[in-house]
Amino acid sequence: MFKHDTAEIVRAFRNGNQQAFNQLVLLCQATIYNLALNYVKQEEEAKDLTQDIFVAAYKSLPQLREESKFSSWLYQIALNRCRNRYKQLYRKGFFTSLSIDDPDTFIQLQSDTSPEKELEKKRIINLVRETISDMPETEKEILILRDLQELSYEEISSTLDLPLGTVKSKLNRARTSLKNRLKNRI
Repeated sequence: MFKHDTAEIVRAFRNGNQQAFNQLVLLCQATIYNLALNYVKQEEEAKDLTQDIFVAAYKSLPQLREESKFSSWLYQIALNRCRNRYKQLYRKGFFTSLSIDDPDTFIQLQSDTSPEKELEKKRIINLVRETISDMPETEKEILILRDLQELSYEEISSTLDLPLGTVKSKLNRARTSLKNRLKNRI
């Protein structure tokens, strides 16, 4: 999940080196931010959520049992915080106020395409996001973790505390479901 070995840094933090946590943040920040952005869809909200995740991790780090499991542990905190924030924002009507023209919400399209093509790309992006958000929670998370966050099957299994075979079958089910749902709409 994270390219560096975090176990040694976690050990240093536990031994009183407060700067070690800053190293952990620097190593993991982009991955956690991207996960948050996938949930809340807006950059400022994702930045706030990322900060909340690291504050929660800082407070809970002394309870981490195995330093080698840091990345899975942090990802689990992030998933829980993302789910909770998504539910809070959904209840407040946050997602109904998002516009298809909002650049923070949708992928920036190349300016050398025609307006018609840009509109069609935005429509397709909107359909894909809408379809993914309607999927069962576990399938949606596995799809995001594998295809957007590029985690290995083993990391997803560890993060979600699911058997490896279940992760693979749910990912296959999620991809098939997404494909079938979009087939008639695109």
